[in-house]
Amino acid sequence: MTQTLQKKLEYTEISSDLRAVIQELAACGFLQTESELHDIQEVLDLLPAPELRNLAKTFHLGRGGNGTQKQQLVEGLLQLGKQRSLFVCQNNTAAVILKRAKQAAGSCVRLCRRSRAVFSRVLLLFSLTDTLEEEEMAAGGQGQLYTILLVNSGRLAFPEYTVNRSTRLFEDRDDLIRYETAMRALQEVIAAMQTGSWEDAHVLYATAKATWQEMKDSCDLSHQEQLPVFLRCFTVGWTYTRILSRGVEILQRLRRYEVGDIILYRGAGGTDLLSISSNILKNMSHKLSLHQRACRMKESASLKKYRLLLRDLPTVHVQDVTHVTIRGQLFPHEGGMGKSVFLRAANEDGGSTEGRGTMVMCSVEELALEHYRTLGFDQGIHGEGSTFSTLFGLLMWDIIFIDGVPDVFRNPYQTCPLDLHTDCFYGNRRETIEARAEMLREASAETLQELLADVWNAQEGRVCVLINWERFSSLQQAQSLVACLGGHFLSGVVLRMAKDYRHCRGGLPDLVVWSTSNKKYKLVEVKGPNDRLSQKQQIWLDELHKLGADVEVCHVTAIGGRGARRE
Repeated sequence: MTQTLQKKLEYTEISSDLRAVIQELAACGFLQTESELHDIQEVLDLLPAPELRNLAKTFHLGRGGNGTQKQQLVEGLLQLGKQRSLFVCQNNTAAVILKRAKQAAGSCVRLCRRSRAVFSRVLLLFSLTDTLEEEEMAAGGQGQLYTILLVNSGRLAFPEYTVNRSTRLFEDRDDLIRYETAMRALQEVIAAMQTGSWEDAHVLYATAKATWQEMKDSCDLSHQEQLPVFLRCFTVGWTYTRILSRGVEILQRLRRYEVGDIILYRGAGGTDLLSISSNILKNMSHKLSLHQRACRMKESASLKKYRLLLRDLPTVHVQDVTHVTIRGQLFPHEGGMGKSVFLRAANEDGGSTEGRGTMVMCSVEELALEHYRTLGFDQGIHGEGSTFSTLFGLLMWDIIFIDGVPDVFRNPYQTCPLDLHTDCFYGNRRETIEARAEMLREASAETLQELLADVWNAQEGRVCVLINWERFSSLQQAQSLVACLGGHFLSGVVLRMAKDYRHCRGGLPDLVVWSTSNKKYKLVEVKGPNDRLSQKQQIWLDELHKLGADVEVCHVTAIGGRGARRE
């Protein structure tokens, strides 16, 4: 935030000498100069490491060598500043360090906090849909400004759509400031958790909890409940609910099992965990997880007393799919932790003979791809959910960015509509989605390829959260895949993802392999040693099988290597 004039500030388009401009801005209250720097740590943070070493050497602090870290030098000088000097008449050591540090820094300037707060608030309003991480870390919205710079320079392009802001998010200025304060509190909690400062995180959580309770009692927040679901994430209630939910993990980490905090907390619209749990049951993976857990409880000898209670629970049946097992040579590595690494022979595809017989390391998915290549599947992608989300984005591009849905596009720099991860996405576009699904169901391979090519050629490179433009090596590879998958299968996948993209983006098979000669394909979930299928994966495999896909689970058994199993 504070910058030295000679080394950091250079705006030749304004003036070659900025001193007069800075004096004018300082006189108007927009800037502060070095005369208003009174915090010793702030001044020390300004200095580069070489100047810090010279300053430390002046006070005979440490060795001052090149190997001393900047943070260590700052901490050492701060510690020294807490001591009073016997050799200085009136000033204490901290004052001497501050004076010499300011001399080393030279002329400095910074934005006044109040002025900066106004500009930050403007950026917050402008870029609500972007992450606020940099903003909350006091970077002054540089991330949003950098995005604008990239767009203006032609190095970044967003999808084309119509911005439509018809709903007022904030009732008044005070409401906006409350939201800004809540977002800063959330970011502080997240930062403390990421660094493992659980005691600090608990203090921040407790403060936020008290603030939220006071706010609910003193402010009218009823307007938040009238907002569309996908806009409620821009409310103080949603933000404080996120802080409270993180408080559960904080309390667990500190082993402070406060029942009132962990079992129940209230959100923006008076929503508690009991009602949230009832909504979760609508998700198939949670239903399956609870069903499997109940089955284990019924079979447990120590839980006989609960069998009657569990007897009438609804059952969830998921059809199993084909399982195959292949073997691979495990690469021996110390500890045996982390993902398994395998060895395979290089140039097994019949290419150059140079280097034949040498071994290369590979992942379990790469080993499986090599196996399916030997079975005649000349094309293969390890993309997991991104393969299907990319196809979904390409086949539904015009519907995703359609005009006429209010408030889903609120600024020109969005990578998706705001309702994409909610039930509103399907509800707001029901007729067009159903029509597209029907069209795909009846489409020939040539029609599918043309539709894909039209979108690819018109939109390639534009930033869209659904699409990874590097997932396919070329348009032709993507076209060959959709020709193999067929319209009936693609229609079913597109419809399912459109109805509930939030819960459908995970659990999809690791691999898609296909043959360009006979148009056959397989969707493969790869499991290394000791891996098991998750509930989401089981449900997706069952769903894909019902859509007519050839799906299977490929288990890789390790041979060789320390501690590996042998067949």
